[in-house]
Amino acid sequence: MTSSKPGFSSKLLRFSFLMAGLTGFFRLYGAITQYPDIQKFSQEAWLPAYLIAAGGLMGLFNLTIWLLLKRKPRWPAWLAWAGVLMNVSAHWLERQLLWAPTQRGTNATWVIGLHFAWLLLAVISQLQMKRRINEHV
Repeated sequence: MTSSKPGFSSKLLRFSFLMAGLTGFFRLYGAITQYPDIQKFSQEAWLPAYLIAAGGLMGLFNLTIWLLLKRKPRWPAWLAWAGVLMNVSAHWLERQLLWAPTQRGTNATWVIGLHFAWLLLAVISQLQMKRRINEHV
């Protein structure tokens, strides 16, 4: 009999989407509460609106993936991959296009390591789920 319960790595991957979703909503909250300070500091009228929109979208995106993975233990493999790749690419696009040139290199090693760990977690959880499905075939 095949176990329908997700393994540790699948639960950890699911938890990472929950944390990423909460981070998006914290970004939304911070942009709303710090709106005047962001506008005064940046001198850009579009920046607070961008931070609000990006935080809300990433929060909704990640919490939707978390909810889908939580409600259906045998999720399609592409769902987790789409979520991880979307988060990683969104971070690096924002970093390259919107950050000041002097700040683009800050904490890059940490972020590369974190994104690599997230990709590795997606690989491990996919392999674990594939093994569980094919365990008693």
